[in-house]
Amino acid sequence: MRPAAAVGELEKLKDEIHVTVAGPRLGDSQFSSWETRVRAVLSRAFGKDSDYVSRFDKISYSPWVYYDGMPQSVYDESYQSGVSSAIGLLEGAIYELRLATGDEPVDEHAYDPELWAHVKTEVEDGEWGKVASQTAIFVENHIRTWAGNPQDQRGNNLVGKNLYLEVFGDASDYRLGRQASEREGWRYLGMGFAQALSNVDRHRIQTRDDAKRYALGVLGLGSLLLTQLRYEHGDILKTET
Repeated sequence: MRPAAAVGELEKLKDEIHVTVAGPRLGDSQFSSWETRVRAVLSRAFGKDSDYVSRFDKISYSPWVYYDGMPQSVYDESYQSGVSSAIGLLEGAIYELRLATGDEPVDEHAYDPELWAHVKTEVEDGEWGKVASQTAIFVENHIRTWAGNPQDQRGNNLVGKNLYLEVFGDASDYRLGRQASEREGWRYLGMGFAQALSNVDRHRIQTRDDAKRYALGVLGLGSLLLTQLRYEHGDILKTET
């Protein structure tokens, strides 16, 4: 289960039970349903053998001992104590899941809107390897489509370095920059994106401590290329294959 989805479900379950801390308790069937749903989400998010599931199963909502004439207040206090413990556990689980998605929010307005829409779910879930690879795939596909699917001498679609070399070439209608040095810089930037980033992220899983920073860097560079193309050639970009 994706961390972001689990957070949303746990937040709703926490709110559902929170009202019973000081108010009337849920009916037996309602409470049984709530317990089952909480356990299902915790199991999907952390694994059925996780510490969160084990601790949740051990929470008691009834007195440990019973005796004749036990006042209702004892039952109520035991229930409220159990609910408070459950809420604390859910808050801890939500906190940990949010850490898994990254502790700093990502400003979606800083990126090309279509590219952001394509990788938004992976960003929210902290799947940084997928953010990098999907960015590379999306950017190359968009540039190829916008430029009218340029092909090589054999009639095959251009890919990778050769695609950027063609689309950003001096003779291309889609070249970027006004002066020769600028055009060369944009061309090399696109070719570098294909060779240094795209090839790696599309064909090999990277495990690194700075995965988030790296993925957002790839996202930023890919967005820059799309943004500049929209800025300089938005009136001639082809949106259909």
